[in-house]
Amino acid sequence: MVKISMDNLNFLAINKKIFSLLVFAFYSMVTGQCIPYTGQAITSGNTYCLNGNLTVSSSIAIPNGAKLIVQSGQLQSFDIQVNGDLEINDGASVKSAGSITIGTFGTQKNSKVRLGKKAFLSLTGSVSQGDPTFMGAFPGTSATIEMDAGSVVEICGTFTQQSTTYPSVNYVGAATGRAYCIAKAEVSGGGPGSVISNDSQIVAIAMGSVTGLGAGGSSFCGPNATQATCPSLWPEGLSNNKNDCGNAPVIISEEDAFCTKPGISGTPDSFTKFGITVQQKSNDWPENIPNGFLAMESKNKGFVITRVQHVSQTPQPGDAIAEPKEGMLLYDIQDKCVKLYNGTQWKCVERSCNN
Repeated sequence: MVKISMDNLNFLAINKKIFSLLVFAFYSMVTGQCIPYTGQAITSGNTYCLNGNLTVSSSIAIPNGAKLIVQSGQLQSFDIQVNGDLEINDGASVKSAGSITIGTFGTQKNSKVRLGKKAFLSLTGSVSQGDPTFMGAFPGTSATIEMDAGSVVEICGTFTQQSTTYPSVNYVGAATGRAYCIAKAEVSGGGPGSVISNDSQIVAIAMGSVTGLGAGGSSFCGPNATQATCPSLWPEGLSNNKNDCGNAPVIISEEDAFCTKPGISGTPDSFTKFGITVQQKSNDWPENIPNGFLAMESKNKGFVITRVQHVSQTPQPGDAIAEPKEGMLLYDIQDKCVKLYNGTQWKCVERSCNN
């Protein structure tokens, strides 16, 4: 008879847990899978993803080599230290009741906050940029904010930039779009050579004093900016009251960051052969519709595509669609949008620039 003591059982149970954690870590490393973010400590070498809304009551630290992606919804938190990457995807947002620090002075490590289309970052506190190049002594690294078309950074506290050899805010969207970086309190830079942005699509609005920081190539309004001092740059939804915080979502809803181009003219090379209608069919329908494959029409009926509860931007185990195919369309009930799978990611179908 084999006797197994309680100590042996506990040892086996502990080792089983350790083994499971190691397997999960190895799987995540091999597959590049995002670790669902629930407010836990973030560790270097890992990517964390948030889908939906989450409130974290403590501060968040993103170390060098780590990435936190807000894929959809809103992350609410207190202070945020970004020494790695914080990505706020299209239409997502981050609200902080504290401040955010991007980069650490002299570390020679890259740090970045990136905002997608119509994403926003809103803080009741300040934004501080720590220059990893040691004021240019060790070039090759940076601490920056990257902004896509229609995005908004709203800083209700102070804005401080240390770098003097590169701008802290860069535009990464369509050439015809624009993004807003708004500071409602004092703005300060590193002195001569320190500029906020070299991109004209960045509308930088300083509602307080400005010292040691130049406009660069940005569309700049300040110091002590008001709607009256720069009406052409002032976005709809931005209050003149510097103490009124939380304008970012209103600005996004009011801002039209889109462009259009006329359709291509010329003679059609084909006509529609198939049609479904609940109306009185005319003799030349659907053959009178150029360059189509299938035409459907009704005066009081809608077209309903496949509806699923949710699919993550990057496909995850447990998603409603297990093996998406490039070009697949569906309606995401949770995110309230029609999504297209482009071969690597699910993206909400949105109006954008036709470049």
